[in-house]
Amino acid sequence: MIAKSILPIAKIFENTRDILKKNNINQPEVEAKIIIDYVKGGNTSFTKILSNTKIQQINTIIKKRLKGEPLSKIIKQKGFWNDIFYTNENTLDPRADTEILVEAILDDYNSMKNNNINFIDLCSGTGCIGLSILKELPNSHCTFIDISEEAMKINQLNADLLKLTTRSNFLISDLLTNPNLNMNDNDFIVSNPPYIKSSDIKKLSFETLHDPLLSLDGGMDGGNYYRSIFKQLSQTNYKGHLYLEIDPNVRDLVTNLALDNNAKILYIKRDYLKLDRIIKIIFI
Repeated sequence: MIAKSILPIAKIFENTRDILKKNNINQPEVEAKIIIDYVKGGNTSFTKILSNTKIQQINTIIKKRLKGEPLSKIIKQKGFWNDIFYTNENTLDPRADTEILVEAILDDYNSMKNNNINFIDLCSGTGCIGLSILKELPNSHCTFIDISEEAMKINQLNADLLKLTTRSNFLISDLLTNPNLNMNDNDFIVSNPPYIKSSDIKKLSFETLHDPLLSLDGGMDGGNYYRSIFKQLSQTNYKGHLYLEIDPNVRDLVTNLALDNNAKILYIKRDYLKLDRIIKIIFI
């Protein structure tokens, strides 16, 4: 660990990075910077000296990190798109792959960004998807939906921190079953539902298993939530767009659900690893 001594922040950063690297932590330089920025706070110069209390705080974070706890769960925050989002044990950590979903929607709606746009962020978790879209589309309004009351508290906190509460509505609901929801008031639905096969949960990395099981487990074939979403939409007269994040293993399942429910697939996009990640669907 880092010795309690008079050292400039730049030196403490180097020591933190080296400890993480020695213990095979991925992206040790990035994580070291996040840790130092979190502890020093504000715009404190890297030439400044940290107090022993702050050095002890860094050591505590490092100890937890070396035990396999994700850094985001330790410091309760994770970067996504252009902002930092609060996260905890009740929410799925925002992930870089999901930014593809935001990017696709902004590409499709950029020409209409000054219009009034209403949309739903389904299985919203931290709210990172919907809130990122709200910031980019200044006249938009989002209804955030999640079945977890604890996750919705985090969603509301992030909306408040980003000053987006006035353009947000929050519903606790089993997907689209809330009676206060008017589907046809919305231009599109975006969702990153749980899609990991139940049998694959135990194969996930130790870090991923710090996310709540509710946000990961998609049932025997990973398709439980997709089936429920299509079933519920088929009972409405919804004619808007549906953007879904998928795992490549459920691509065919989701494609067949769309075809079976009088919907048309407009495109499938890949993530940074060239894996099928986003499906855009329109209901005819």
